[in-house]
Amino acid sequence: MWCSKVLVAYDGSTPSAKALDLAQSIGAQDERIELVFAHVLKLFALGTGAEGPLIEEANRVHAALQQLAERVPNKAHAHLLKGTSPADLLLKCAEDEGCDLIVMGSRGKGGVKGYLGSVSYAVVQGSPVAVLIAKDAPGAGAVSASTTPAAETPRTGPQGANPSGTSADQAAR
Repeated sequence: MWCSKVLVAYDGSTPSAKALDLAQSIGAQDERIELVFAHVLKLFALGTGAEGPLIEEANRVHAALQQLAERVPNKAHAHLLKGTSPADLLLKCAEDEGCDLIVMGSRGKGGVKGYLGSVSYAVVQGSPVAVLIAKDAPGAGAVSASTTPAAETPRTGPQGANPSGTSADQAAR
């Protein structure tokens, strides 16, 4: 088994839905691989009156991830992480859970704008374990994968639906 416990980050975006698909494909290779689904509620707007809808959406996504965890054949569970730094929360969750692989999406923004504030970039830079990035391939909408440190790239299975039932445009950050 090339990994035993996978943290998959989900934020409602299309790339993070691809990360869910990719993580499930990894889990399908061996039912002993444990899956940890994580959604981050970024606490930046509290006290502005905007937190109600964000909290409701985060709870809804978490519930959908819990349902997904019950449906996959692997041992799996879901976390709703709350804080100001999504990257730090994901890295801490991976460490606390003993994950040896993190799978997440990337929006593919290029240049300086893509690196400043990029959660996936911060996770890649801060992670002591392999990070697999799922993103839209140009044109086809397929999964493309990049890792750090070097890790085997698994084959992906059929693309599934967004577990929260929302479009990427409606997703809470």
